[in-house]
This record gives sequence, C-alpha cells and structure tokens, in this order.
Amino acid sequence: MPEVKCKAVLFDLDGTLVDSCSSIENFWSRWAIKNHIDVNYVLSVIHGRNIEEALKLISPYFHNEDCIEEIKVLAIEELSHVSPVAGAVDFMKKIPVKRIAIVTSGAWKVAIASIRGAGLSVPDLVITSEDVWNDKPDPEPYLKATQLLDVQPDDCLVFEDADCGIQSAIAAGMRVIAVGSFSHRLKNRQDGMQLDNYKNILVDIEGDLMTLSW
Repeated sequence: MPEVKCKAVLFDLDGTLVDSCSSIENFWSRWAIKNHIDVNYVLSVIHGRNIEEALKLISPYFHNEDCIEEIKVLAIEELSHVSPVAGAVDFMKKIPVKRIAIVTSGAWKVAIASIRGAGLSVPDLVITSEDVWNDKPDPEPYLKATQLLDVQPDDCLVFEDADCGIQSAIAAGMRVIAVGSFSHRLKNRQDGMQLDNYKNILVDIEGDLMTLSW
C-alpha cells in the first residue's frame, strides 16, 4: 500500500477537486464562437492558466479588462453547478484546517463559485491568481501557501491535474499526486504519483504529521 508523510496538503481546484473541465470548456467555447475565434485553439491554451494569461495567448486584442470581466461572469455562472471529484468532500474533511490550502489560477470570485458549487468547504487559505505576481507554472503560488501555513515545501503534498500546476509544484520543491483524467502526465516519472480520485485515501494523524495511504 503506497503511503506519503506530509505536514500540509495543497490542492489545485478545477479538474483536481472539482469536476469542472467540461464546464470550463463550455463557457470558453461560447465566448470563442461569439467572438469568431477558433474554438479548438482556445481550448488548447486555457487549461491550468488564469483568464488574463489565456486571453493574452489567444490574442492581445482581447487582453483587456472588459474581456476579463466578461469571462469571469461566464465562469461564475457555469461553475456554480459543478460536481466534486469523487471522494474529495470527505477527504478534505480529514485534513486539519490549519494544514490545508487551495492554490488555483482562477480569480477569487470564480474560485469561490466553483468550490461552493461543488459542495466543498471553503478552507481558511485559498490562494488565487490575484494573490501572486507570477502564476503557475511559476512556483510562487505554492510557495506563498507554504509561507502562510508556516511549513517547508518538502513537507507538502500537492494534488494537481494540469501541466502548469504540476510544473509549479515540482519547481517549488514539493511532491505531487496527479489526479483524474490528466494523471497519465506523471506516468513513469520519479517526481509524482497518480490517482483517479480520492475515494480510497486513508489519513492517519500523529501530532503535526499526516500519513496518507491508499
């Protein structure tokens, strides 16, 4: 039975805790069609990136406050009706509140809509794209979480689903478990593990040390 010892558990949000991939692709596709942009190209650049970075890649023409706010409105509407990844609700309840954080590339209002829409508890610490200068794949978001939780990077276990997030966590010096449909991206690599969901994870707590096994 594999097991990992850690002092803090950090989660990405969309695709990792929340089954939101189709919802995200839905509102971006609607926006792309409305603006006569190739949908396939848009969908190829959005995952794991914040709205600002995605729009910058799509076209500098759309990288402005009006478009950013438009996408946020679409995202909040769509992500208010998502489902959690299997086992996520119960698993999060097993982690002490002072040893858990969500680290997302989403904006605060969008992230909260997604968390609540999936029926998850909002943890005390949620790091969003608005809290950092450099978003994923830069290590800053995950390193900021460790500073606020007062733990060392190598004491953290990160759950992620997208390349940008996996790169960010590894660059921060953390161990990574890839979750869900993108978990194959860590296959045969020594810096991570893969799980389909959270249903079979056991948590044993002794002092400030947690042992996760499955």
